[in-house]
Amino acid sequence: MHGATSLRLARVVEGTVSIATGIPGLLASPVPHDRELGFGLQALDTRAIAALLDRLSFHRLDGLAHRAVGRLPQEAIDPWLRSALKRRAQRLAAATLSQALSLAEVLEALERSRIPVVVMRGLRSVESIYGDPSLRPFEDHDLLVLPADGVAARSALKRLGFEESAGCLYRRGGVLVDLHTDPLGARRRPSRDLLFPVPVRDLFERGTPGLVAGAPALLLEPEDELLLLAIHLVKHSFDRLVRTADLAHYLFLNRGVLDWTLLARRADSWGSSRVLGWALQAAATLGVSLRSFDLPPARDTSALERYLMGRVLALRPLPGTGEFLMALAAPTFRARLIFLLGALWPESERPHGVLGRTSALPRRVFHLAGGGMRQATERRRLR
Repeated sequence: MHGATSLRLARVVEGTVSIATGIPGLLASPVPHDRELGFGLQALDTRAIAALLDRLSFHRLDGLAHRAVGRLPQEAIDPWLRSALKRRAQRLAAATLSQALSLAEVLEALERSRIPVVVMRGLRSVESIYGDPSLRPFEDHDLLVLPADGVAARSALKRLGFEESAGCLYRRGGVLVDLHTDPLGARRRPSRDLLFPVPVRDLFERGTPGLVAGAPALLLEPEDELLLLAIHLVKHSFDRLVRTADLAHYLFLNRGVLDWTLLARRADSWGSSRVLGWALQAAATLGVSLRSFDLPPARDTSALERYLMGRVLALRPLPGTGEFLMALAAPTFRARLIFLLGALWPESERPHGVLGRTSALPRRVFHLAGGGMRQATERRRLR
């Protein structure tokens, strides 16, 4: 991927799953690889099966794994593995259906208040990408409203019994709503909006009325949906394989629908051409790649970018990979520094006053280093 301009004459093609992703990659791929998958699973002993189940749980692939295993002959799969995946998929389906009822209640309340809303990821991905409540777990409902509707939307949630827990996070029992007035979390990280200016009103004007969880919501254009999935994947540092699977499945499902010229132009205007390129590279590890017939001259990449993406493609991303890659997409050195400072130490977490910030800085560095080491250790264990 050499930038968004290379998308003008492009199409999605089937490929092979990267060896680095192992059996989880075969299970997560939108393109069936049943022969390779069968051979791989038959070679596992009891201990290896237990380790595989741990990896699938970490990468949130239990539901996709259950579907892929279900395509294989009964006698070819260890009964324990099959039954474990079946139970996990049943729990996912039950949780998804329960969450859908709550989301429908919220969407209907916003509709009554005449507040247009976009459901980002979560149940929207379950319905539009996978079409099965047992395939994709999620933790909250990310709802996008126009900035002018933020106060009214918060009031509507409170009338439904939701309590604000932090920022614009609202909880009612086991239901968590993350209310956004921008799609990238720029409220918490203003520097994201500086690097990736996504025009929220344009998203709403291009959206079309539809249903999510059987309730009214705006559905984004496919190109907008794809770009937001790609940015979300990079933003989260390629941490869970299911986010890569979301993008790969979306590409494969919409391969005859996407307008690549429009996507290239929109990625340029959002400042996200390089981010899209990195996300598409990750999707290719699951057997879904982009063939372009209009490649411009290859642009030089930095050693840091090559190193970070090499780790990503080997399924060994470093903690904070997404933040560093997104900083590399900044147009100036100053913008990179501002973005990284916001990533490492958000304004909302900094104490007031020079003295307070100076004394808090060593604690912040220690906290980040400890968290990064724990993440790296966990990923090595589940690799």
